[in-house]
Amino acid sequence: MDELSGTKERIFDTFIEMVSVLGYENVTIREIAKSIDINAASIYYHYESKERILEHIYEYYSHHYFDTRIPVESMKTLVETANPEEFIFAIARNYVSDDEKKHMRMILITKIIYMRLFQDNTANTMFREHNANDYQYVSEILQHGIDVGRIQPDFDLEIFARVITGAMMAMGIEAFANPDYSVGLLDHEARVRSMLGRLFDSALL
Repeated sequence: MDELSGTKERIFDTFIEMVSVLGYENVTIREIAKSIDINAASIYYHYESKERILEHIYEYYSHHYFDTRIPVESMKTLVETANPEEFIFAIARNYVSDDEKKHMRMILITKIIYMRLFQDNTANTMFREHNANDYQYVSEILQHGIDVGRIQPDFDLEIFARVITGAMMAMGIEAFANPDYSVGLLDHEARVRSMLGRLFDSALL
């Protein structure tokens, strides 16, 4: 993946910020150049088109999507001892990073993907693939909980894994599909996690 530094990084971040607010179709190369006080030719030196900048942000997102997700082996240890709400919070953890710039990039790119979900095959494919991976991740952890005797053996882990990933997906769509949304947590996210925690608690031995 292309490295980000200097003018190219400024173009990349400005594009993300503008598109996440205005929408892809409403951002032009000229407006990006004006925003960072360079000429359009400087942008074309780094990116041959606006489409190429969008491709680059998708590449960045795919490359870094799992960077801060808790490793599955660590989650298997957690499911053996954690209380339900702690476990659900860990499952729902996204893009928690000490790197504030990277954190904000991932949040804003997520917003762009949700905004373009039904317009852009690449965004739609990434969305489906990442959700399928998230489902497999949760399922493997829950299966471990059954294997070690923490979770009831007749617990329907397939349905619960889909409920967890579906709830997170629904909140993501609600938050990010709206171009007017500002970065932050939904007011009811903590209540959703609490509800999932109670459902999970009912499955524990």
